[in-house]
Amino acid sequence: EGLYIYHQTEKIKRLRKNIVELVLTDYPADKIFPPKEKKATSFQETIAQIGIPNVRYPKGENHLDIQPDNSHPYIKSYLSQCINCFRCVRACEEIQGEMILGMSGRGFATNIIKGFDTSFNLSACVSCGACVQTCPTEALADKFETKTLISDKTVRTTCTYCGVGCQLDVSVINGEIKGIQAPETAEVNEGHTCLKGRFAFQFYNHPDRLKEPLIKRNGKFEEVSWNEAYDFIASKLTSIKSKYGADAIGGISSSRATNEENYLMQKMIRVAIGTNNIDGCARVCHAPTAYGMQQAFGTGAATNSIEDLNQTDAIFLFGANPTEAHPVTGAKIKQLFMKGVTSIVVDPVKTKLAKLATYHLQLRPGTNVAILNMMAHYIIKENLVNKSFINQYTEFYKDFKSHVIDLDMSELENLTGVSKELVKKAAIAYASAKKAMEFHGLGVTEHYQGSKTVMLLSNLAMMTGNIGKKGAGLNPLRGQNNVQGAADMGVQPHQGAGYMDVNNPEIQQYYAKKYGVAKMPEREGLKIPEMIDATLQGNFKALWIMGEDTLMTDPNSNHIRKAFEKLDILIVQELFMSATAEM
Repeated sequence: EGLYIYHQTEKIKRLRKNIVELVLTDYPADKIFPPKEKKATSFQETIAQIGIPNVRYPKGENHLDIQPDNSHPYIKSYLSQCINCFRCVRACEEIQGEMILGMSGRGFATNIIKGFDTSFNLSACVSCGACVQTCPTEALADKFETKTLISDKTVRTTCTYCGVGCQLDVSVINGEIKGIQAPETAEVNEGHTCLKGRFAFQFYNHPDRLKEPLIKRNGKFEEVSWNEAYDFIASKLTSIKSKYGADAIGGISSSRATNEENYLMQKMIRVAIGTNNIDGCARVCHAPTAYGMQQAFGTGAATNSIEDLNQTDAIFLFGANPTEAHPVTGAKIKQLFMKGVTSIVVDPVKTKLAKLATYHLQLRPGTNVAILNMMAHYIIKENLVNKSFINQYTEFYKDFKSHVIDLDMSELENLTGVSKELVKKAAIAYASAKKAMEFHGLGVTEHYQGSKTVMLLSNLAMMTGNIGKKGAGLNPLRGQNNVQGAADMGVQPHQGAGYMDVNNPEIQQYYAKKYGVAKMPEREGLKIPEMIDATLQGNFKALWIMGEDTLMTDPNSNHIRKAFEKLDILIVQELFMSATAEM
């Protein structure tokens, strides 16, 4: 405090200029200034700012003969341009937590190595591109050369991959995407992204993209105009509704589509058609989380933000593999694991994070409820319950306590396959933390005990007071990029937009007034499996699918195929010719 740093005195400027000149004696002469068709690298900007028209010192021994390494599918390596700032090494370790890049040698022989000093493609690089983003010289650059592109415009958007919600800056030239950067000002990803966020964008103009509407006639698809397609669909749906009723029609929406698209999809089915037969992945994969957390807290959304990781004392990871499924969040969690934050992983698989965890409870598949009851038992037995929180904010605790307190731990140990002593240690660690964050994924929700497991996770959080404060809470890791939004917009047969109960007459009147119609459908709609069964029974005639490959994602493709073949019309709204679209 009170210290002033002089960073722009004449003496410092001379020293800075001299240091950069010395660096340039081992730097390619043709890379000192940017070509006209490119933006300057940050190192070239520094050279211009300091004002170095030429290098006074003679060239001595150097590294200019280091050969490029273009073996990586996305990253170019020109280490002759490396100035040994080691920012790439730090990014690899401190942002992604992979430690693929390292330093080798001493003095003049110091250099960057990949993996075990191999070519890039033989290393275990996960292609996150953090090294590329931080490199000041393009010694490491992506193959699209995004950082030095002179683009027509840069568009801020959201990644299409997973549920993390990374913000991306997209460089556009002549209407085409030429590269992607992760903005450092983004609240969620803070200048980081993953392989798919940074490099997997060329699908948008892939030659296999569907560009015109197709109608199948006599077993073959024919390109038609948009107006003809609209007329065909409207005529078919009107005819089916008139003949069989609105409940013979339904829709499947997409957790990869935007809020606006999902909202309009459910509105079209409910208002234009007149049925609640609308469903999607948001319910199929994540209904247990929504239901379980709604029962506990009144909402199915996360109770706190990913940003709270910076303030937590313990991480409880249950049935999730975020380093693979949610890479940016996974990298943040991995960093904390490596720093020694108390970490508990419950997973039958020894994942990357499980190997780093303080406690890995490698339970038998199907014993989620049992192991959580064990943890609850030990928290109560060890008197680690937050009585103040329970008395002030919860109900039915005594009933829950009476259920778990007399459970036979030896019996549950045999059932789960996890040592009761290990479970006890993990329970004590979780309950003893001042602030603990829980994350769960599809290992919890895609399970016949999914809702019960989520309720138990909620109970553990409430028992220990890990709700309603920074650095603590429950965080469901959604699979696709807009699962939460699709559910919020009402893409489910039992709830409309805003999670309102479609069976409630008052809610029906509310929606009717908002949508400007005489009345809303009064009966809860069919779920996807029920739509399929109703089709096979001859009671369901038309299905509109947006952004889902139902034939491939549902468990019994032969069952689905038979149902689709019985429909009077199957409408598929898709980017590519998927297996479902081919039907």
